[in-house]
Amino acid sequence: MPGYHLIERKHLSSPLPLGRGIKANSKRIGFLDFLRELDQEDFPYDAESSLLVVGLEDVLLYGRPDMENVAYDIHRRMQRAAGNFERYNCGWVQIMFRLELKRGETLLAIHPAVELPIYLIFGSPPPETDKNNNVFFSCRFNLSSAS
Repeated sequence: MPGYHLIERKHLSSPLPLGRGIKANSKRIGFLDFLRELDQEDFPYDAESSLLVVGLEDVLLYGRPDMENVAYDIHRRMQRAAGNFERYNCGWVQIMFRLELKRGETLLAIHPAVELPIYLIFGSPPPETDKNNNVFFSCRFNLSSAS
């Protein structure tokens, strides 16, 4: 069942040559725009949406020093939309990160100034690899177990 793929930019088919990286979804959207669309009364996505969402790191960094509450709010808004993603048979939504994702006890994005608490939104799924050893993290649209 589809959900979110958390992927570092370096593992996508651009910048990597075609066939070496994970194929990027075709509709690129900023993270704040994505959240605004999730909050609309009419759900805007379906099985053909092919979303690549960018900029989550910037949203969290802008939320400093209250980054944890920003992450909880993002989690809540995405969780509220989970049923619609499933009802409209949406495919995998890629969440692209410019920063390195690191999973220890929790999943973090490593920024030079601070570790971003990605686990507060998506939980801490285990890393997966494709046939070309590209790393990504998968979680369901229903993020109820993430917090």
